[in-house]
Amino acid sequence: MIEIKKLTKKYDDSLILDDTSLNFPSEGLVCLLGPSGSGKSTLLNMVAGFDSDYSGDITVCGTSISNMNADELCNYRRDNIGFIFQNYHLLSGYTVFENILLSCALNTSSEAENRENAKELLDKLGLSQKIDEKIENLSGGQKQRVAIARAIISNPHIILADEPTGALDRNNSNEIMALLKEISKDRLVIVITHDQKICSLADEVVHIENGKLITSNIDTRTDITSNHTLSLKKAVKVSAFKRGLKNFKVHITRYIAISLAISIGILAFMLSLSSGNSIDKAISDFQDNNTAYNNGYIKGEDDDGTVFDILNADERIGNVYYQYKIKDVSLRLGDKTEALLEKYPMAKATEHMSYGAMPKTGENEIALSPSLAKKFENDISNMLGKELTLNYGDKEYTLTISGIYNAGYDDFFVSSDIEQAFYENVEGEKRYSINYDVKDFEDIVSVSQMLADKKIDSKNSAKEVETLQSTFNNLSRLFSIVSILILAIGLFISTVLLIKLQNSRYREIGLLSALGYNKATVRKIIVSENVLLAVMSVIFQAALIGCTHLVGMVFNLAIIITPVQILLSILSTGVVVIVISIIASYNLIRTEPAVALRK
Repeated sequence: MIEIKKLTKKYDDSLILDDTSLNFPSEGLVCLLGPSGSGKSTLLNMVAGFDSDYSGDITVCGTSISNMNADELCNYRRDNIGFIFQNYHLLSGYTVFENILLSCALNTSSEAENRENAKELLDKLGLSQKIDEKIENLSGGQKQRVAIARAIISNPHIILADEPTGALDRNNSNEIMALLKEISKDRLVIVITHDQKICSLADEVVHIENGKLITSNIDTRTDITSNHTLSLKKAVKVSAFKRGLKNFKVHITRYIAISLAISIGILAFMLSLSSGNSIDKAISDFQDNNTAYNNGYIKGEDDDGTVFDILNADERIGNVYYQYKIKDVSLRLGDKTEALLEKYPMAKATEHMSYGAMPKTGENEIALSPSLAKKFENDISNMLGKELTLNYGDKEYTLTISGIYNAGYDDFFVSSDIEQAFYENVEGEKRYSINYDVKDFEDIVSVSQMLADKKIDSKNSAKEVETLQSTFNNLSRLFSIVSILILAIGLFISTVLLIKLQNSRYREIGLLSALGYNKATVRKIIVSENVLLAVMSVIFQAALIGCTHLVGMVFNLAIIITPVQILLSILSTGVVVIVISIIASYNLIRTEPAVALRK
């Protein structure tokens, strides 16, 4: 059945097997005995095709397995080898029936035939009542019986049992060995053991001493032939997604925890961005309500046009015009009228608002000083939004009161378009000043610096704006840092949870390889699970954003998340999960089966 020729195996500088040969029979129970580290498991790994790094040759049923590639060895194990392990290597979360059927998912029999065979085996092993029981609910002896059923369900020629009684008490050990003895009547069963007592049931006992295989009954040189031929059929296609979906359901609790950790981390990041959005909106509202900060005022009595041309030539500046002193202006509100004999242009940027805002261009607005406002109404705060009529020359303007600014004298400001209309028919008046507006709030400081460099004295709010911008920038940086920290914590927790989950699955992956699942199929199974995790996380993220929006509406919270940010957060959740999953699964997929089974 198995012919070992001049087999030599080294680990680094340690010689495990030294040019040893042995021929195993085609049937019977053979116990492999030897001290720890003597090479028992190493020999089994080589016979199983887990380890091909040796010199010499191993022939099974007349076919050498020594030069087979990884996929060929998977096919070899699938059709010819059954495995029984000390720690059972049954999949938790799966039922007894599902664990057994896992072994025959790759064979050529129909699903109905496999299910019927599994039921018959369970009946013979006394487990028919446990068919739908989860593996974790069974005793040690029952688990090993399930492992035996899984090993023989596809009727392999060879059973490899690595310490099958090592985790059992004496009674259960005897029962398991009796089962293996019965099974060995029509196939070869090789058992690794330290227990001399169970060797009494063996047909042959092989000792490993000083790197040599020693037996008194088996001829170490002559091949013991049999009618068996090595089966190396092509792999039956199996639905990796279906297997991945099953695993996903089994680990659903952990996957939910991982999805929530990722989704909550990204949501917290989004809420931090929302706070940043709220600040940006507050800044934008502040700029809209304080357009006077954009205004500049330059005394222009002696300007020969040079300053005016400098202002007009700068693309950052607009609304440049000369201002003049005007006379005989009257204001009427209701049945009250107030007349101003003279009105001098003043600098808007140096005034501070008590209520409301300075007039905006195009809005037909006016702002009054408190002393002027009180001539119309004692409670000046009630005047905002009311309309008054301004008369100058032969024109009448209906204006809305936009604010009250705290000057200590009777005065008013109108929007720039109205003010320029005042000057359309000005003749013979001396220029008093130049008005200009900086188009963008962010350019106020730089424009002021440009004028200062040209020795042009301008009254503006550059110092106040610089202070505000510094505050705004510090707040933006703070929220950016907080957002990144929250996201990093969420991603770290998610990565740790996913790596911890994947690290608990090495034996599962090793088992799949032992049962004949090649690396490509195992990779597809894991990828299927990762895709399902990404989909779950995306759904959770969308649901959490929806709940957050609903909470914001119910409790009137200022939560501002743009549609683009929502879309990016949902897409990024899926991408982040896939990336983390690839990182967490990398070592799992690449680990050799024998190593994975020992983890």
